Amino acid sequence: MLLVIAVVTVFSYLSLDKIQKIFVEKSYSNLMTSRDIKKEQIKEFFSNKVIEIETLAKSSDIELLISELNSSIPTSNFNHKEYLSYYAKKHGYLDIFIVSAKRGKILYRQNKPIKKNCFLENSSSKKGGLYKAWKKTLKYKRVVFIDMINCKGDIDNPSIFMGTPILTKGKLSSILIFRVSGKELSKIMNFREGYGKTQEDYLVGPDNLMRSDSYLCASTHSLRASFSNPTKGRCDTKATKEGLSGKTAKEIIVDYSGKRVLSAYSPLEINKDLKWAIISEIDESEVLVLPNSIRTTLIIYDTVFLILVLIIILFIVYKMFKFEKIEAIKAKKMNTDLKRMNKKLSKSEYEVILKNEQLEIKVDAVIAKNKQNQTLLFQQSKMAAMGEMIGNIAHQWRQPLNALSALNVRLEMKYQSGKLSKEEMLLFENKSNNLIQGMSSTIDDFRNFFYPNKSTKLFRIDQAIEEAIHFIEIAYKSNSIKLINYTSSKLEITNHRNELIQVLLNIFNNSKDAIKEFNPHNGVVLVDVIESKDRLKITIQDNGGGIKQEVIDRVFEPYFTTKFQDEGTGIGLYMSKMIIEESMGGKLTLENSENGVLTTIEISII
Repeated sequence: MLLVIAVVTVFSYLSLDKIQKIFVEKSYSNLMTSRDIKKEQIKEFFSNKVIEIETLAKSSDIELLISELNSSIPTSNFNHKEYLSYYAKKHGYLDIFIVSAKRGKILYRQNKPIKKNCFLENSSSKKGGLYKAWKKTLKYKRVVFIDMINCKGDIDNPSIFMGTPILTKGKLSSILIFRVSGKELSKIMNFREGYGKTQEDYLVGPDNLMRSDSYLCASTHSLRASFSNPTKGRCDTKATKEGLSGKTAKEIIVDYSGKRVLSAYSPLEINKDLKWAIISEIDESEVLVLPNSIRTTLIIYDTVFLILVLIIILFIVYKMFKFEKIEAIKAKKMNTDLKRMNKKLSKSEYEVILKNEQLEIKVDAVIAKNKQNQTLLFQQSKMAAMGEMIGNIAHQWRQPLNALSALNVRLEMKYQSGKLSKEEMLLFENKSNNLIQGMSSTIDDFRNFFYPNKSTKLFRIDQAIEEAIHFIEIAYKSNSIKLINYTSSKLEITNHRNELIQVLLNIFNNSKDAIKEFNPHNGVVLVDVIESKDRLKITIQDNGGGIKQEVIDRVFEPYFTTKFQDEGTGIGLYMSKMIIEESMGGKLTLENSENGVLTTIEISII
């Protein structure tokens, strides 16, 4: 009896330990998702700021304003200073400066009037963001960022300065500088839909100060408090050190307030100027509330059950000593055992048959479950492809949206100044229609790929390859990867067209990820089609460094991945092989070749 209790207790605690690990892994998954989404939002935020400052620096309005500032004689009736004030308010900038390249004379400031002959070169505050932005832009002649600092006279708004060159007749004449409020970053980082009570995300710079307000500790870790009193506002933890050193990981650490937390951290680099760590954390105690409650209940139940069993055993022992006829008891027990054995023997044949039937039921259940798992894996693969597609749509829409925004601002200013002509209105209509039609065409292209059609159809193999290339060409260009398509075959086959495109996308994305890691500056992917009498071969060759020989035989296993733990799912190649070999009746192979991997897809022509 005691042995049974011990076995049940051990099994219960092992199950509880497994439940605890499941809760922890689920929390890590949520933290990594939150971290990565906000990391991309921060990059998108700064990417838009780069586009805005470059667009404004190259505009004719800035050119005319600088001409007026240098000559002190208005050259047009357009109120450029009012335009900059409107621009700063619309895009949320705290201040806008125009500084001459020579000696750093401040030509214009949007918020306050400037002193006559104010030169940054002679300034006593050369540690300020404005001076650093001017010097750094002169040095690198590109858009630059100056990490967050306190601004004199405005301690409530720690700010990031960004600058870009202004060219006049092809020569650098002045510097355009924006002052960006750190509160804009806090708005992104403090979005908490679906978060736990103690979960928070924050940014930390090389000085171990937060670059966004802490949602849970605003009194001690707000931007203002941290930059006003760095000794109290420092966030010096293992997560910040590892993240700032370039590592991406998840682990349990002690956070800035001395609590044990589940932490998921990663480096965040903006334009080679801002090198931060982005961290997502939740208290360990919140994650383990339910497992700890179960453990406490289990201890209570085990204790009560053990006491009851001990009482019963003591009672039985006491009764046994009262029996005088021990031999009679033994005989009775022997008789009972013989009857039990006879009963077991009579039922043995029935039990064998019953066990065989139960075994068949279990086998059928396992087969059904495997089919269900394959369906789920296929759906996960499709959703991963959909994520890639959404990223590509975002890349293709970004420039048209910015262009459309610039057209709207220009039209509004023309209208407010009373200089909006019919010709300009028609020009705006044509340009905006062209941009909108291009964006609509992009949606149509991607929608056709996700149309739910599982039947076979007749299609040209070269057109399917071109469509797959079209989906990923933006991602390849953004990573400076050359994709060369040697396909000349115009052969038509009857098979699953969209499934073939999905497999090609999986292979193209694997090549892209390998090249980004092992050959980021000279990436090349070659595509070709070879025809034979009854089959065709699609070959895809990259120079991404290849796969280690000791694991190459495992790449088609489900959930096996050669990528970092939080970057790959391990189902892409598995589902690709399933699609080609089971749905399309073909063959998919992968082998190391010179400088990379050669993937071959064989499909029957007949």
